[in-house]
Amino acid sequence: MKQLFQLTTQINTFSSENNAELVFLFDSLLLSLKTAAKHAGSQSILRATPSMKHAINLSKFLERALLRIPVPGLHDHISDLFDYFQRTLEENCGVPVEEELDELVMLTEELRKGINSLIEDKSIKAVPNTVMKSVQTLSTLH
Repeated sequence: MKQLFQLTTQINTFSSENNAELVFLFDSLLLSLKTAAKHAGSQSILRATPSMKHAINLSKFLERALLRIPVPGLHDHISDLFDYFQRTLEENCGVPVEEELDELVMLTEELRKGINSLIEDKSIKAVPNTVMKSVQTLSTLH
């Protein structure tokens, strides 16, 4: 019971210290990915590149922020997911593929849901399993 209380306290501390940053990073990353996908599917395909480069930078910041989550079992899954993000975005800098960028949007939205369920559920009862399942599902999608 003491470990559950400590984990709850650590997650609550993480949430209060990092929530605004996470909201900003998720919002910004989604905007960059959606902008890149929009341009990838249009006549102005070269306009997708700056958005993808911005998304690469934002995804690195988001990964660093998420690796501070006090649930070590999530860290490898988070790193694997962001490795996939980096590879996909770097490949798309040459020739952007709208469908791949749309997939990254979907993965980001699902990751956000999982992280929100972790930091918003103050009771923390089933949350680690829920988030772990979410991140593992995302890892298998790529």
